[in-house]
Amino acid sequence: MLIIPQSQDELILPIKDLWDGSACPDDRLFAQVGLSVNKEGLLVRVEAPMLHEQRIPDAPTGTRVEGLWEYDVVEVFLVGPGHQYLEIELGAGGHFLVLGFDSIRHREHAYEKFAPILRYEKTGEKMWRSSLVIPWKMIPENLRGLNTFAIMSGQFLAFAPVSGKEADFHQPDKYPQATIS
Repeated sequence: MLIIPQSQDELILPIKDLWDGSACPDDRLFAQVGLSVNKEGLLVRVEAPMLHEQRIPDAPTGTRVEGLWEYDVVEVFLVGPGHQYLEIELGAGGHFLVLGFDSIRHREHAYEKFAPILRYEKTGEKMWRSSLVIPWKMIPENLRGLNTFAIMSGQFLAFAPVSGKEADFHQPDKYPQATIS
């Protein structure tokens, strides 16, 4: 059971293996997600490598980009009752996308007006960091599962593996159980 703490601590989720659980053949590819709670909502923090061949949308840093999953991105899925889930994406160029689903792959909310305070920085030429707070009203009630993924250099990585013949992150029943303490 993964527990997101309601304290100064954070739950750290490393993303280093391919989506199916096998070892990633490129040791440059990894990411880390940190989740913690504050009074405004859930703080999502991402750290990942800067790659010379990085795929970044041609849009201003800090903006919402539809289809961000087509670029280098780290994704967090939070699952509530049934198949209700929230997908949070933070991109390597400082972009974001948040989508709400009421069933598998059925988008209920695009959150087009959501304008978070997005923090983004490059740490030299090696890493990028990004963070934002998801307000409580957007988080699925009775959180029951979560998973994190990264898409980098055409590779699909996961914190916890998912099944199938190809990468499909929309499998909320395969995610580790989770709750907020």
